[in-house]
Amino acid sequence: MELNFAGISKSEGVKERFEIIEYPIDSTIVFCGENLNIVSPITVKGSAVNYEGKISVDLTITATVERTCSRCLEIFTEEVQADSNYVFVKDIADDKEDYYIYRGDKADITDLVIGDIAAKLAMKPLCRANCKGLCTVCGKNKNSIDCQCKSEEVDPRMQALSKLLDRK
Repeated sequence: MELNFAGISKSEGVKERFEIIEYPIDSTIVFCGENLNIVSPITVKGSAVNYEGKISVDLTITATVERTCSRCLEIFTEEVQADSNYVFVKDIADDKEDYYIYRGDKADITDLVIGDIAAKLAMKPLCRANCKGLCTVCGKNKNSIDCQCKSEEVDPRMQALSKLLDRK
């Protein structure tokens, strides 16, 4: 994904709107050890403004990502929307500011967009908020099957008391 600053880089105060719709060549993102597939085109809408030799870019990014639920291991899709702002310059003059360099009136924003998508994803993906997960005994998905397995979980703090019941 590239932004072309040729129209605004020569005139200060000029604002230019843009929209990019692109399906990434490599649609897999590795995020916290999880392989995520982008299953829709990535839409980037925004504007760029030239001021004081800098170009400020506002982005609104939308995409659909395929994920695996951390409780039931089912695959689901998650809609992602991220808003961000970046400043581009031809040369870095001040190390205290966060600038991105563009060359030849063009800036590649692919890595920035992918990073924004990954930053908006939940660390623990859930297909729904009330996901019941997998049965610890039989391994079936509790969301689709109501298994009759009996889970006898004993609180480790009460383990010593359970020995008293075994003496009878």
